Amino acid sequence: MKFKRDNLGFIPVGGSEQIGMNANLYQFNDQWILVDLGIAFPDETQIGVDILLPDFDFIKKIKNKLLGIFLTHAHEDHYGAIQYFVDEINCPIWGSEFTLAMLKKKLLDNGSKNKLTLKHYPKKSSIRLKEFEINAIQNSHSVPQSVSLLIKTKKNIILHTGDWKLNGAKNLREKPFINELKGLKDLKISTIISDSTNSLIDGSTLSENHAYNGLRKIISKSKGLIIITCFSSNISRIKSILEIAKINKKKVCILGRAIKRSIEAAIDVGLIEKNYTFYAINEIEKFPKKNLLIISSGSQGEPNSSLTRIASGKIDKIKLDDQDSIVFSSKKIPGNERKISKVEYLFMEKNVNIFNEDNDQSIHVSGHPCKDEIIDMYTLLKPKSVIPVHGNFDQLKANAEIANSCKVKKILIPKNGDVFEFVDDNPTCVDRIQMDTKVFDGEKVISLKDDKFSLRKQALWNGILMASIVLDNKGNLISVPILSEIGISKTEKMKNTLLEISLKIEDFIEGLNESETSDDDDLSDILKKIISKEIKILFSIRPIINIHISRIQ
Repeated sequence: MKFKRDNLGFIPVGGSEQIGMNANLYQFNDQWILVDLGIAFPDETQIGVDILLPDFDFIKKIKNKLLGIFLTHAHEDHYGAIQYFVDEINCPIWGSEFTLAMLKKKLLDNGSKNKLTLKHYPKKSSIRLKEFEINAIQNSHSVPQSVSLLIKTKKNIILHTGDWKLNGAKNLREKPFINELKGLKDLKISTIISDSTNSLIDGSTLSENHAYNGLRKIISKSKGLIIITCFSSNISRIKSILEIAKINKKKVCILGRAIKRSIEAAIDVGLIEKNYTFYAINEIEKFPKKNLLIISSGSQGEPNSSLTRIASGKIDKIKLDDQDSIVFSSKKIPGNERKISKVEYLFMEKNVNIFNEDNDQSIHVSGHPCKDEIIDMYTLLKPKSVIPVHGNFDQLKANAEIANSCKVKKILIPKNGDVFEFVDDNPTCVDRIQMDTKVFDGEKVISLKDDKFSLRKQALWNGILMASIVLDNKGNLISVPILSEIGISKTEKMKNTLLEISLKIEDFIEGLNESETSDDDDLSDILKKIISKEIKILFSIRPIINIHISRIQ
């Protein structure tokens, strides 16, 4: 794959036709930059997987030509993969103060000993790397100090929006993003690489003040313990909750490593006051429940999160009743609906009052632009082309339709691995790199297509059956074959079936001559077929079958 000299290249490695795992490469004269390197979360079909990672193989091939990694903000789907590829990164990483503070804490928590070169975005000047010029433009999102990137080469000016919305958070002193965009309108931006998350939603995204007012109403009326969960990095929301707690004279307890890490990073960079008093879980029994407010991680129903443990009754210091309330001040990320519902049902069983986006629209606002805001951006900047990213296909398509309605001349809907070349201001898909989703498993990064994941799925749904066979050096059985199972059935029927299979194996082996029992692999394959046939007939499942053959001299 070669680009013509002075032609810009663009390759989405992740984040196109999917939510999460954002990673986007830009090339100019065989020099490269990478915008974001994030993770995604598996759906319910991806058994035995905690997180998904973008395909780093192509990035490794050009890593000596990689001038820098540019992070748009501190959300896992934009920076969370760095810790897994830290040994392969030998270029500077640029980010805002808060983004880099979060990255440092994450690397420290995960025991990374590699020293990455981390650089803050300059406040007023550009970053010049070879023939790239990059400007970080402060926008508004649901995490502090989020940026859009203006990427300039000899022939092109690209706006990579990252995640954004027009309404800023007043408690973070964010300037209106629309003012920043107005300052770009005379630059003749050729292409916008555009956030598509809310492109199917009419109107505009509300400001953080809307969520502040909704939360204040609930907290001021509460008669018992208030538990609030939100995205851990939503510092504006956390500041709103802390201010409301102070007004209502409530003591605040923070639960969850992720949310504590975010608050510590916010304090480090001056976004949250250092002298705010937080109470540990062991101290809350000193106060009446009506005077307590707990901010907990676990808004997406994560099984081991603090919120799930509270709902399951596994935190002894917290006893819930019908005077208490749980507030989900967050959106359900697609794919997490069932996990969140399970946690909500646990709270329902305790008669806890539940507030979520389904029954109260005033307690959360998105960090992404809806249709009207995207229209405002395209109308103001008048790009010649738009490439929608950050979304499933229907979201990318909706963003493309918005661009079309704004008379954008060229619109390209990408897939991960598509190779775009810009001839002057005209991007065209010229090639494709096959992308393979990766997984961090067993302390290393492997392909999601690895056989172990299909085996885990098979074991989950069908169980495991083990058979131990002991033979002498002539292939004669020394003892009765022993069979055991995990996850198939604990009934008398299963016990009897295992005994019957043991007898069949015994009869089968006794009918073989010495040469027929000499090869362990061949014998094991035959025994697996005998066992599989019997279990399939009686239980209609296909368990993983493990045969262990021992030979005693």
